[in-house]
Amino acid sequence: MKWLKPWMFATLALAGAGCGGVEPESDAVLASRLDALSDPPLMPRGLTEEEKARTESDPAQGASQAYAWECSPALYGFTAASRKVDFATEADSTTGLLIGWPSYGCGVPELTELIRTAVGRVHVTVLADGQHHQGAQQCLEHRGLTAAQLSQVEWVDIPVDSIWIRDFGPEFVTGADGARRMVDMSYYPQLSSTCNNLTGRTNDDASPTRLAAAWGGMPVDRAQVRLEGGNLQTDGAGTCFRAQRVANERNCFSRWCYTEDELNEVIGAFHGCNVVALESLQGGVIDHVDMWMTVLSRRTILVGRYDVADDAVNAAILDRNAQRLAGLGYRVVRVPMPKPYCKQLNATCTGKPALIGPCDGTSERVWATYMNSIRLGNALAVPVFQWVPESHQAVIAQQQQEALSTYQRELDREFGRGKVQVVPIQSDSIIPCQGSLHCVTMTYR
Repeated sequence: MKWLKPWMFATLALAGAGCGGVEPESDAVLASRLDALSDPPLMPRGLTEEEKARTESDPAQGASQAYAWECSPALYGFTAASRKVDFATEADSTTGLLIGWPSYGCGVPELTELIRTAVGRVHVTVLADGQHHQGAQQCLEHRGLTAAQLSQVEWVDIPVDSIWIRDFGPEFVTGADGARRMVDMSYYPQLSSTCNNLTGRTNDDASPTRLAAAWGGMPVDRAQVRLEGGNLQTDGAGTCFRAQRVANERNCFSRWCYTEDELNEVIGAFHGCNVVALESLQGGVIDHVDMWMTVLSRRTILVGRYDVADDAVNAAILDRNAQRLAGLGYRVVRVPMPKPYCKQLNATCTGKPALIGPCDGTSERVWATYMNSIRLGNALAVPVFQWVPESHQAVIAQQQQEALSTYQRELDREFGRGKVQVVPIQSDSIIPCQGSLHCVTMTYR
């Protein structure tokens, strides 16, 4: 627990700060608060079983239950697509960073390290309920961010339910007039018994429209499609990529039913691109392309690579996807995926060293990946993992070194030697929730 304890104790030291004198807490109270912090109520990147139940019991149109877009069109309702937009690749869209900070944000060390890496390189905007701003700033201060660094962070009073802003946040496009626009896709919509009691991650889903208003009324285009941002990448030159299976399934239901080609057309119309649907991984991993590929530039795409001995099924799928991308004219570079390991089943997806071990048939797989990276100005943050089984340490250390060196070599090739530097960030805390650095960030220019 060496990695967690320093920030836990720093956070505990903040209890009652800013509200006058507070008596020191007893050892028992301190221990209780430490236990609470070590197991934050972190929502998984995918749906919980309860959320699945509310999503999958889908009544016919006109039944008593309703979705958010039917209840509150101003926040969630669909719009027409703009006539012509440009969707920049992340290499070209890297001067601004969005972070979502929910109530448990201090319990996610990756958020702190991303902000630390981004400040001074890009403009950093944090969406958080106003009541959490002071605590979040104090958390960052106690983890070593200076007053000068914190002064560069823009705090916007917008509540969020989870950290997965890549999936619920706005995609930024440029209209024909050169002005920025937001594209907002429906995020995990769930049926509610009445419109006065909306269920699900409604704050997350509403955050693009609320941010657009906070930023002076930026136009928002809301696509009639159920899709998360982690399952959409662009080459910045008119082609986008997504995984097939789950997106196809979720967009054929009582309210609308698209064929794969129709779904691609809807997504493409809002993002100004032709959409390529790639083969989905199998085995329970969230069906998002950012778990196994990274668009490094307009011409170069990094694709994960499994050893056949570790995962023959997904090794073959990634090989086929790499071949398809190469056939489309991209320079495809393969990057190793960490040797699979597992986490004991418990009530939370949050990572803990004591829960990690080899897969034994009773545990759940940790879908660790080096591909879930994010460009932040002249830095490229890459997730790395230290909480791995002892039996895997040597292999994963070698895979990690290969992944980091491959990233740096390709960055040097694309942008000039040393122009963009790889910055590894330990990401063990949230990877069991099936997400990492790319999943908790959204960039824009």
